[in-house]
Amino acid sequence: MRKRFVSRIGWGRAICRAKAWAGIVSTRRVLLLASATCVALWVQPLRSQASPGPAPIQVSPQWNLRDLITHAKAADTSEGSKAYARQLAEMFVSPRAGDSYVDAFAGRLSAADMLARREGKNLIPESTIVQAFNDLMSRIYSPLRTDTNVVHVLRRTLYAVSPALSTVNSNDSECLPGEAVDVMAQLVQHNGSLEDLCPPVPDATGRLVQRACDEKFNASVLISRYAQSHSASRNAELFNHVAQLFGI
Repeated sequence: MRKRFVSRIGWGRAICRAKAWAGIVSTRRVLLLASATCVALWVQPLRSQASPGPAPIQVSPQWNLRDLITHAKAADTSEGSKAYARQLAEMFVSPRAGDSYVDAFAGRLSAADMLARREGKNLIPESTIVQAFNDLMSRIYSPLRTDTNVVHVLRRTLYAVSPALSTVNSNDSECLPGEAVDVMAQLVQHNGSLEDLCPPVPDATGRLVQRACDEKFNASVLISRYAQSHSASRNAELFNHVAQLFGI
């Protein structure tokens, strides 16, 4: 599995805004996301699975968050769209699918995203992102599932990081294809949840101790294991299903 890193750029201001929004929408899950990430955002590199609370936004090893925002801001241009789509493809698609498949996925994503930006058509409903993640988990035999609440909060968090990363303020329940793939990558890293699926538990002295987690609750590990045990063509099929749902 590729090692993933996060950038500190912009996270302090972003989560302050996300936390303020979470205070308005007072659900336990939203509040958890805002408060936990406020503490965790400055951790670099990415915390291990043993750390409590949801992790920050993840990006591919070749890029950082500054790159992601820069390319997202230029995604209305041909070259910017290609760079943005390529980064998103590397964040989401397993390299075991092969370089040619990642290239093709990025190319189709760029075309679909540009069309949606220019014509305002073929936006991806949040419910379709939920279906894509749940289908992906089902295909790798994972019990993990998500819902539209999680998807919407992640979109709000992306917007708080940079308005270039999300259209949630203008499209409340639909998003651009590139944004949909970004949200899918975040869902994988967050295991489809805003809650810690492996919280620390008190030991005999009352001190909180992080126990080993069941790997069935780690989407990244399960995707990596599936990728390693299947051919490139089977890996491509796995991500093609998502691409088809997103019209890519």
